[in-house]
Amino acid sequence: MEITHPFVFQVDSEIVMEHYNNQLNYLIEYNKNVPKEYCVVYFSSNDLYYPNNEIAFSESILKKNRFEWYGNRIAIGHKHIFLRDIRKQWYLTGINSQINSFGKLIDFLKEETKGYKVITLGSSAGGFASIITGQGINAEKICSFNGQFEILSLLKKSKPEVDPILFRNQKNSEMLPYYDTLNFITSPSSIFYFQSCKSQWDIEQAEYATSVKLNKIAFRTTNHGVPFLKSNLPHVINLNREQLLKLAGKTFHPLFFSLKTVGVIETVKGVSSIIQFGLNKIYIRTIQKWKSK
Repeated sequence: MEITHPFVFQVDSEIVMEHYNNQLNYLIEYNKNVPKEYCVVYFSSNDLYYPNNEIAFSESILKKNRFEWYGNRIAIGHKHIFLRDIRKQWYLTGINSQINSFGKLIDFLKEETKGYKVITLGSSAGGFASIITGQGINAEKICSFNGQFEILSLLKKSKPEVDPILFRNQKNSEMLPYYDTLNFITSPSSIFYFQSCKSQWDIEQAEYATSVKLNKIAFRTTNHGVPFLKSNLPHVINLNREQLLKLAGKTFHPLFFSLKTVGVIETVKGVSSIIQFGLNKIYIRTIQKWKSK
């Protein structure tokens, strides 16, 4: 008996699949002003575009060619690789029709990072992917901002209309191991995990990984993704290993952390940008609803 799946825009729509089949969905740039020593790999999250419809996809991907992290780079990087999963399914089907699995993504990055010391980073689903691939390519440093450690539990908490690839492949023996980062963590000391200790899902994810001795930096916030003011990102991602280790094992309030890290002026700018972002989101959703009528 043939099983039919419910249509889900981000994995089944013609516009998404055309882009997945015919575009690279990665971007490589070089900074020739720094030594040829480090390659940095940036993973976009499932917040790449929203909501999951043609208007949002066209605006973010077709028009803006958006890659998260593009405006926040690690300064010591000579080579910068930006990746995105336009199907928004934790990179389980890779990034395009050729690099269409985690295994192929790791092989691709092994080749592209050859001869470099490697840093990987991402938030949420991007953090999840940065851990698996970072371990696979022996990254020197992995920064995961509230990245999941496992997504197997979503089979009980989510639904096929939200996370279709997870459900459709739950019996796929080749893909299933990639639902759990712990299957791939061999060098936990290379992982710096930034956690929101008041976000229920992030609390559960952190508890799941307690058997792994990674470096956890906690923040008193419910915000998923980056757990501190975005204006702090350029500073935080450019901290070296020794500086990050001084933060590991501690818990910070985002506001006080920002004041100490970047000062009053940048903190005020960061708070203002949050307010503006919220207003922009309301405006965009209103316009999208109007256009869809």
